[in-house]
Amino acid sequence: MIDTLPLTGFRLRLRSGEPLAPRTTWRIGGPARFFAEVDDVAALAALLGWARAERLPAIPLGKGSNVLVPDEGLDAVVFALSGELAEVSIETPLVRAGGGASLMSLAVTARNAGLSGTERLSGIPSSVGGAVRINAGAYGIEIFDLLEEVTVVSRVGEIRVVPAGTIPHGYRWSALCEGDDVVAAARLRLRPAGREEIDASLAEVREKRKKALPVKPNAGSVFKNPPGDHAGRLLEACGLKGLRVGGAEVSERHANVIVNSGGATAADVRQLMARMRDAVRDRFGVDLLPEVEDLGRFVTNRGDHRSVESPR
Repeated sequence: MIDTLPLTGFRLRLRSGEPLAPRTTWRIGGPARFFAEVDDVAALAALLGWARAERLPAIPLGKGSNVLVPDEGLDAVVFALSGELAEVSIETPLVRAGGGASLMSLAVTARNAGLSGTERLSGIPSSVGGAVRINAGAYGIEIFDLLEEVTVVSRVGEIRVVPAGTIPHGYRWSALCEGDDVVAAARLRLRPAGREEIDASLAEVREKRKKALPVKPNAGSVFKNPPGDHAGRLLEACGLKGLRVGGAEVSERHANVIVNSGGATAADVRQLMARMRDAVRDRFGVDLLPEVEDLGRFVTNRGDHRSVESPR
Protein backbone atom coordinates (compact mmCIF):
# COMPACT_ATOMS: atom_id res chain seq x y z
CA MET A 1 0.00 0.00 0.00
CA ILE A 2 1.43 3.37 -1.03
CA ASP A 3 1.45 5.98 1.74
CA THR A 4 0.45 9.47 0.56
CA LEU A 5 0.73 10.99 4.05
CA PRO A 6 4.07 12.71 3.25
CA LEU A 7 2.19 14.91 0.76
CA THR A 8 -0.31 16.21 3.33
CA GLY A 9 -0.29 19.98 3.68
CA PHE A 10 1.31 20.72 0.32
CA ARG A 11 -0.46 22.63 -2.45
CA LEU A 12 -1.22 19.74 -4.76
CA ARG A 13 -4.10 17.49 -5.73
CA LEU A 14 -3.38 13.78 -6.20
CA ARG A 15 -5.72 11.31 -7.92
CA SER A 16 -5.35 7.68 -8.97
CA GLY A 17 -6.37 6.09 -12.25
CA GLU A 18 -6.63 9.43 -14.05
CA PRO A 19 -7.41 9.10 -17.82
CA LEU A 20 -4.64 10.77 -19.82
CA ALA A 21 -6.03 10.71 -23.36
CA PRO A 22 -8.12 13.89 -22.80
CA ARG A 23 -4.96 15.62 -21.57
CA THR A 24 -2.96 14.97 -24.75
CA THR A 25 -3.29 16.70 -28.10
CA TRP A 26 -3.40 13.27 -29.82
CA ARG A 27 -6.27 12.17 -27.54
CA ILE A 28 -4.47 8.84 -27.12
CA GLY A 29 -3.36 6.83 -24.08
CA GLY A 30 -4.44 4.94 -20.99
CA PRO A 31 -4.64 6.12 -17.37
CA ALA A 32 -1.88 7.16 -14.99
CA ARG A 33 -1.41 5.25 -11.78
CA PHE A 34 -1.31 8.67 -10.08
CA PHE A 35 -1.97 12.14 -11.46
CA ALA A 36 -1.12 15.33 -9.58
CA GLU A 37 -1.72 19.02 -10.12
CA VAL A 38 1.06 20.94 -8.39
CA ASP A 39 0.73 24.61 -7.42
CA ASP A 40 4.14 25.72 -6.15
CA VAL A 41 7.81 24.77 -5.98
CA ALA A 42 7.58 23.35 -2.45
CA ALA A 43 4.77 21.01 -3.52
CA LEU A 44 6.71 19.98 -6.63
CA ALA A 45 9.79 19.17 -4.55
CA ALA A 46 7.66 17.14 -2.13
CA LEU A 47 5.95 15.22 -4.95
CA LEU A 48 9.22 14.35 -6.66
CA GLY A 49 10.77 13.22 -3.39
CA TRP A 50 7.70 11.11 -2.59
CA ALA A 51 7.69 9.47 -6.03
CA ARG A 52 11.38 8.64 -5.68
CA ALA A 53 10.82 7.13 -2.23
CA GLU A 54 7.99 5.01 -3.62
CA ARG A 55 10.17 4.00 -6.62
CA LEU A 56 7.68 5.44 -9.09
CA PRO A 57 8.70 7.38 -12.19
CA ALA A 58 7.58 11.02 -12.10
CA ILE A 59 6.56 12.39 -15.50
CA PRO A 60 5.66 16.03 -16.28
CA LEU A 61 2.87 16.21 -18.84
CA GLY A 62 2.81 19.88 -19.80
CA LYS A 63 0.11 20.65 -22.35
CA GLY A 64 0.13 17.07 -23.67
CA SER A 65 1.69 17.86 -27.04
CA ASN A 66 4.76 16.19 -28.53
CA VAL A 67 4.16 13.08 -26.41
CA LEU A 68 2.73 9.60 -26.99
CA VAL A 69 1.07 7.97 -23.99
CA PRO A 70 0.87 4.15 -24.21
CA ASP A 71 -2.51 2.45 -24.49
CA GLU A 72 -1.81 0.40 -21.35
CA GLY A 73 -1.41 3.49 -19.21
CA LEU A 74 1.53 4.74 -17.18
CA ASP A 75 2.80 3.02 -14.05
CA ALA A 76 3.99 6.38 -12.80
CA VAL A 77 3.18 9.65 -11.12
CA VAL A 78 2.16 12.01 -13.93
CA PHE A 79 1.91 15.65 -12.97
CA ALA A 80 0.95 19.04 -14.35
CA LEU A 81 2.20 22.39 -13.08
CA SER A 82 -0.61 24.75 -12.08
CA GLY A 83 -1.27 27.63 -9.68
CA GLU A 84 1.89 29.71 -9.17
CA LEU A 85 3.75 27.37 -11.51
CA ALA A 86 1.50 28.37 -14.42
CA GLU A 87 1.63 32.15 -13.90
CA VAL A 88 3.43 34.76 -16.00
CA SER A 89 4.77 37.99 -14.50
CA ILE A 90 6.57 40.99 -15.96
CA GLU A 91 9.91 42.39 -14.78
CA THR A 92 10.57 44.62 -17.83
CA PRO A 93 12.44 43.78 -20.00
CA LEU A 94 12.33 40.34 -18.39
CA VAL A 95 9.37 37.99 -18.20
CA ARG A 96 9.12 35.23 -15.63
CA ALA A 97 6.93 32.26 -16.57
CA GLY A 98 6.04 29.19 -14.57
CA GLY A 99 6.86 25.89 -16.23
CA GLY A 100 3.15 25.12 -16.54
CA ALA A 101 2.28 28.34 -18.41
CA SER A 102 1.40 27.94 -22.07
CA LEU A 103 3.54 29.62 -24.71
CA MET A 104 0.42 31.48 -25.86
CA SER A 105 -0.23 32.91 -22.39
CA LEU A 106 3.44 33.91 -22.24
CA ALA A 107 3.15 35.73 -25.58
CA VAL A 108 -0.12 37.47 -24.68
CA THR A 109 1.12 38.64 -21.27
CA ALA A 110 4.31 39.96 -22.89
CA ARG A 111 2.24 41.70 -25.60
CA ASN A 112 0.09 43.41 -22.97
CA ALA A 113 3.29 44.72 -21.36
CA GLY A 114 4.65 45.98 -24.69
CA LEU A 115 7.35 43.31 -24.92
CA SER A 116 8.20 41.43 -28.12
CA GLY A 117 10.14 38.25 -28.85
CA THR A 118 7.82 35.35 -28.09
CA GLU A 119 5.33 35.83 -30.93
CA ARG A 120 6.82 33.18 -33.23
CA LEU A 121 6.64 30.63 -30.40
CA SER A 122 3.02 31.45 -29.56
CA GLY A 123 1.43 28.84 -31.82
CA ILE A 124 3.33 25.90 -30.33
CA PRO A 125 0.88 24.01 -28.06
CA SER A 126 3.44 23.55 -25.31
CA SER A 127 4.06 24.57 -21.75
CA VAL A 128 7.05 26.80 -21.04
CA GLY A 129 8.71 23.96 -19.14
CA GLY A 130 8.31 21.52 -22.00
CA ALA A 131 9.52 24.09 -24.51
CA VAL A 132 12.66 24.82 -22.49
CA ARG A 133 13.40 21.14 -22.05
CA ILE A 134 13.52 20.43 -25.79
CA ASN A 135 14.52 23.96 -26.89
CA ALA A 136 11.30 24.34 -28.87
CA GLY A 137 11.36 26.63 -31.85
CA ALA A 138 9.40 27.89 -34.83
CA TYR A 139 9.86 30.28 -37.75
CA GLY A 140 13.55 30.87 -37.15
CA ILE A 141 13.61 31.29 -33.37
CA GLU A 142 14.25 28.93 -30.45
CA ILE A 143 13.29 29.55 -26.85
CA PHE A 144 16.95 29.45 -25.79
CA ASP A 145 17.46 32.56 -27.94
CA LEU A 146 15.42 34.43 -25.32
CA LEU A 147 16.23 32.47 -22.18
CA GLU A 148 18.10 34.07 -19.26
CA GLU A 149 17.76 31.47 -16.50
CA VAL A 150 15.83 28.37 -15.51
CA THR A 151 14.54 27.24 -12.13
CA VAL A 152 14.73 23.45 -11.88
CA VAL A 153 13.74 20.94 -9.23
CA SER A 154 15.65 17.66 -8.96
CA ARG A 155 14.15 14.25 -8.21
CA VAL A 156 15.42 14.53 -4.64
CA GLY A 157 13.65 17.86 -4.21
CA GLU A 158 16.63 20.20 -4.63
CA ILE A 159 15.70 23.61 -6.10
CA ARG A 160 18.31 25.38 -8.28
CA VAL A 161 18.42 28.46 -10.51
CA VAL A 162 20.60 27.76 -13.55
CA PRO A 163 21.86 30.41 -16.04
CA ALA A 164 20.64 29.48 -19.52
CA GLY A 165 24.11 30.00 -20.96
CA THR A 166 25.45 27.10 -18.91
CA ILE A 167 22.90 24.61 -20.31
CA PRO A 168 24.13 22.84 -23.50
CA HIS A 169 21.45 22.99 -26.18
CA GLY A 170 20.85 22.58 -29.89
CA TYR A 171 18.12 21.84 -32.41
CA ARG A 172 15.07 20.49 -30.53
CA TRP A 173 17.35 19.43 -27.68
CA SER A 174 18.88 20.63 -24.44
CA ALA A 175 20.89 18.86 -21.76
CA LEU A 176 17.69 18.89 -19.67
CA CYS A 177 16.47 16.06 -21.92
CA GLU A 178 19.26 13.87 -20.59
CA GLY A 179 18.54 14.42 -16.90
CA ASP A 180 15.67 14.17 -14.46
CA ASP A 181 15.37 17.82 -13.43
CA VAL A 182 11.94 19.42 -13.88
CA VAL A 183 11.68 22.96 -15.24
CA ALA A 184 9.61 24.83 -12.65
CA ALA A 185 10.07 28.33 -14.10
CA ALA A 186 11.98 30.32 -16.68
CA ARG A 187 13.06 33.94 -17.07
CA LEU A 188 13.29 35.40 -20.59
CA ARG A 189 14.68 38.69 -21.88
CA LEU A 190 12.46 40.45 -24.45
CA ARG A 191 12.50 43.82 -26.18
CA PRO A 192 10.07 46.73 -25.99
CA ALA A 193 7.83 47.14 -29.04
CA GLY A 194 4.56 48.76 -30.09
CA ARG A 195 1.26 46.94 -29.64
CA GLU A 196 0.46 47.06 -33.38
CA GLU A 197 3.79 45.47 -34.30
CA ILE A 198 3.35 42.66 -31.78
CA ASP A 199 -0.28 42.04 -32.77
CA ALA A 200 0.72 41.82 -36.43
CA SER A 201 3.38 39.21 -35.59
CA LEU A 202 0.91 37.16 -33.53
CA ALA A 203 -1.64 37.26 -36.35
CA GLU A 204 0.97 36.17 -38.91
CA VAL A 205 1.96 33.17 -36.81
CA ARG A 206 -1.68 32.24 -36.24
CA GLU A 207 -2.39 32.26 -39.98
CA LYS A 208 0.74 30.27 -40.85
CA ARG A 209 -0.09 27.51 -38.38
CA LYS A 210 -3.72 27.45 -39.44
CA LYS A 211 -2.67 26.79 -43.03
CA ALA A 212 0.08 24.30 -42.20
CA LEU A 213 -1.48 22.04 -39.57
CA PRO A 214 -4.57 19.82 -39.69
CA VAL A 215 -7.53 20.31 -37.38
CA LYS A 216 -7.81 16.65 -36.35
CA PRO A 217 -6.04 15.70 -33.09
CA ASN A 218 -2.29 15.61 -33.65
CA ALA A 219 1.03 16.14 -31.86
CA GLY A 220 2.65 18.40 -34.44
CA SER A 221 5.79 17.21 -36.22
CA VAL A 222 6.56 13.58 -35.41
CA PHE A 223 10.13 13.60 -36.76
CA LYS A 224 12.96 16.11 -36.42
CA ASN A 225 14.28 17.79 -39.54
CA PRO A 226 17.54 16.13 -40.67
CA PRO A 227 20.51 18.47 -41.20
CA GLY A 228 19.99 20.62 -44.29
CA ASP A 229 16.57 19.24 -45.15
CA HIS A 230 12.97 18.94 -43.94
CA ALA A 231 11.37 15.73 -42.74
CA GLY A 232 8.06 16.81 -44.27
CA ARG A 233 9.63 17.14 -47.73
CA LEU A 234 11.21 13.69 -47.56
CA LEU A 235 8.02 12.06 -46.31
CA GLU A 236 5.89 13.77 -48.96
CA ALA A 237 8.35 12.69 -51.68
CA CYS A 238 7.76 9.11 -50.53
CA GLY A 239 4.05 9.55 -51.23
CA LEU A 240 3.06 8.95 -47.61
CA LYS A 241 0.24 11.47 -47.25
CA GLY A 242 -2.93 9.57 -46.41
CA LEU A 243 -1.06 6.42 -45.31
CA ARG A 244 -3.04 4.89 -42.48
CA VAL A 245 -2.64 2.31 -39.72
CA GLY A 246 -5.82 1.80 -37.74
CA GLY A 247 -7.04 5.23 -36.66
CA ALA A 248 -3.65 6.89 -37.19
CA GLU A 249 -3.14 8.65 -40.52
CA VAL A 250 -0.43 10.74 -42.16
CA SER A 251 -2.04 14.13 -42.65
CA GLU A 252 -3.00 15.16 -46.18
CA ARG A 253 -1.99 18.70 -45.21
CA HIS A 254 1.45 17.99 -43.74
CA ALA A 255 3.39 14.75 -44.32
CA ASN A 256 5.29 15.05 -41.02
CA VAL A 257 2.11 15.08 -38.96
CA ILE A 258 0.08 12.06 -37.85
CA VAL A 259 -3.58 12.72 -37.06
CA ASN A 260 -6.00 10.72 -34.96
CA SER A 261 -8.75 10.10 -37.49
CA GLY A 262 -10.85 8.35 -34.86
CA GLY A 263 -10.03 5.63 -32.38
CA ALA A 264 -6.27 5.72 -32.99
CA THR A 265 -4.12 3.86 -30.47
CA ALA A 266 -0.51 4.38 -29.45
CA ALA A 267 0.27 1.07 -31.16
CA ASP A 268 -1.21 2.47 -34.41
CA VAL A 269 0.99 5.57 -34.15
CA ARG A 270 4.14 3.56 -33.44
CA GLN A 271 3.54 1.26 -36.40
CA LEU A 272 2.82 4.20 -38.71
CA MET A 273 5.94 6.05 -37.53
CA ALA A 274 8.03 2.95 -38.21
CA ARG A 275 6.64 2.72 -41.75
CA MET A 276 7.33 6.41 -42.37
CA ARG A 277 10.86 6.14 -41.05
CA ASP A 278 11.59 3.01 -43.10
CA ALA A 279 10.23 4.58 -46.30
CA VAL A 280 12.56 7.59 -45.99
CA ARG A 281 15.53 5.38 -45.10
CA ASP A 282 14.90 3.07 -48.07
CA ARG A 283 14.50 5.89 -50.60
CA PHE A 284 16.91 8.55 -49.37
CA GLY A 285 19.23 6.76 -46.94
CA VAL A 286 18.24 9.22 -44.22
CA ASP A 287 17.42 8.07 -40.69
CA LEU A 288 14.71 10.29 -39.26
CA LEU A 289 14.76 10.80 -35.49
CA PRO A 290 11.47 11.15 -33.62
CA GLU A 291 10.54 14.53 -32.22
CA VAL A 292 7.62 12.98 -30.36
CA GLU A 293 8.56 11.46 -27.01
CA ASP A 294 7.20 7.94 -26.56
CA LEU A 295 6.45 7.15 -22.91
CA GLY A 296 6.11 3.42 -23.62
CA ARG A 297 8.88 2.51 -21.18
CA PHE A 298 6.49 3.36 -18.34
CA VAL A 299 3.64 1.04 -19.41
CA THR A 300 1.55 -0.58 -16.70
CA ASN A 301 1.67 -4.01 -18.38
CA ARG A 302 5.11 -4.57 -19.85
CA GLY A 303 4.31 -7.54 -22.11
CA ASP A 304 6.13 -7.55 -25.46
CA HIS A 305 5.78 -3.79 -25.92
CA ARG A 306 8.22 -2.16 -28.33
CA SER A 307 8.51 1.48 -29.32
CA VAL A 308 10.13 3.55 -32.04
CA GLU A 309 13.62 4.29 -30.73
CA SER A 310 13.98 7.74 -29.21
CA PRO A 311 17.05 9.75 -28.26
CA ARG A 312 15.29 11.11 -25.17
